[in-house]
Amino acid sequence: MDKFHSTAPNSMPDCLACQIVSGDRTVPGGIIAENAWWLADHCIGNHGAGAIVIKTRAHRENFWELSPNEAASLGPFLQQMTQAMQMALGAERIYINSWVDQPPYHIHFVLQPRFSGNAELGLQGLELQIFRSLQNQPDQQTIIDIADKVRTAYEAILQQRPLSHH
Repeated sequence: MDKFHSTAPNSMPDCLACQIVSGDRTVPGGIIAENAWWLADHCIGNHGAGAIVIKTRAHRENFWELSPNEAASLGPFLQQMTQAMQMALGAERIYINSWVDQPPYHIHFVLQPRFSGNAELGLQGLELQIFRSLQNQPDQQTIIDIADKVRTAYEAILQQRPLSHH
């Protein structure tokens, strides 16, 4: 277990996100990126190849429940993950969605890449999300390959980050 993996405070045993955070359940490709408050892995639902989920380590049901550190670290983590996805996948846009409407509630974002041209019928936005939701989940090897590519890009971004803030 690395420095981040442990049972998070305020975890719920029947919550899928909490099970992933605690390591009780794994997803293809494993954890792609993490910090002390958030972690990212490939979505296991029908959101398309390259859909990355960012979730809080602690079980949080509402945004107003975020700790100051969770809130402050969210922006930089989203910035790093969307940049890593663009670098690794060649995405034209990255959609960021948060629809937490199925109990047990756990704050998460689904980051979905959109590709240029006529990929996926040239659909955009909500229409693209609906189209993907009607498709089969990507196969496990595709998910693993994408997770590896995004993880490598994320690690490269972290290595370029300045050590101090001015």
